[in-house]
Amino acid sequence: MTSLDFENNFILILLCIFSTFFLFAFFFKKPKNVFDLPPSPPSLPIIGHLHLLFSTSLHKSFQKVSSKYGPLLHLRIFNVRILLVSSASVAYEIFKDHDMSISSHGPIGIDECIVFGSSGFIKAPCGALERSRGLREVEIERFYRDLLDKAVKKESVEIGEEALRVVNVILGKMSLGRSFSEEERVSEFSIEIAALTQKIFLQQVLRKPLEKLRISPPFKKEVMSVSYRFGELLEKIIVRYEEKKDEHEGSEIMDAFLAACGDEDAEYKINRSHIKALLAVSLSSHVWYNISLKIQPSSELLVSFRRIGLHIVTQIRKSTP
Repeated sequence: MTSLDFENNFILILLCIFSTFFLFAFFFKKPKNVFDLPPSPPSLPIIGHLHLLFSTSLHKSFQKVSSKYGPLLHLRIFNVRILLVSSASVAYEIFKDHDMSISSHGPIGIDECIVFGSSGFIKAPCGALERSRGLREVEIERFYRDLLDKAVKKESVEIGEEALRVVNVILGKMSLGRSFSEEERVSEFSIEIAALTQKIFLQQVLRKPLEKLRISPPFKKEVMSVSYRFGELLEKIIVRYEEKKDEHEGSEIMDAFLAACGDEDAEYKINRSHIKALLAVSLSSHVWYNISLKIQPSSELLVSFRRIGLHIVTQIRKSTP
C-alpha cells in the first residue's frame, strides 16, 4: 500500500514538473537578441507586471507605477512588452529620435474593429505625417478674435464649448473640407469606444495565448457592436460627401482616398474600411483629448492654458483705450 502511494505521488510530481515546463515553453520564448532595456519593476512569473496594472483604472495604474518606479519603465504582461513613458521631456526625446521605431504597436486582439483593427490608423505602421498647420493657425487666430470681440462686448463665454467648436471646424475641414453635422453622434460613439479601451488592451495582451488555446476573444461581441454602428454612421458621412462634393471646397485627402479606393492600378490598395478608419480617428480625436483632460490634467496642459489666457488678456489690454 505504501509502495502504491509512493508511485502515485511520484507520478503526480512528474506531471506537475512537465506541466510547468510545458507552460513556460508554450507561452514564452527567449528573445533572439539581447536589448539594453529600461529599468523594470519587480514582476511575477508568467503574468509579469499584470498585477500592477489592473488594481484600478488603467491610466491610474500607469500613473501609480511611474510615480513609484520612474518616468521610463519596461513592463511585461505575459509575452507582451510595454514601454511606459510618463515624462514630457523623455517622450519628446523618444519621438524626436525614434518616432518610426515606436509607431507600430503590433497586432490588436480584434482585427475587425474600425478604430483599433487592422484597417485603423492607430495600429497601422506609421510613415510620413501630413500636418495641416496653416488651417489650424487660421482657425485658432479666428478663435482669438472671437474671444476678444466677446470680451470687448462684455459677453460671457463658455471656453470649453468654444474650444470644442474650433476643434470640430478644424477636424471637419482637414478630413472633409467642411465642418460636419454629425459631430454629436460621432462623439457618442467615441465615448463608447473610449470606455472599452481597457478591455481592448487586455484583449491585445491575451491575443497569442487565446489563439494558441483556440478561444474566441471574450470582448469581441461588445467591441464589434459599437464598431459596426460607428461604421454605419461613417459610411453615411462618406456617401453625403460624395453626393455634395460640388457644394463645398472638398478635401484633398478625402478625394485622394476615394480615388485610390476605386483605382485597381493604384500602388497602395485601400478600401472603404480604411477611409472609415481614418474618419473615425480624425473626427473623434477631440473627444479622446477631452477625456484625457478629465482623467488627469498634466502640468504641461495647464501651462498651455495659462499661455492662452495671457495671450487673450494682452490682446484685450491692447484694444482697450
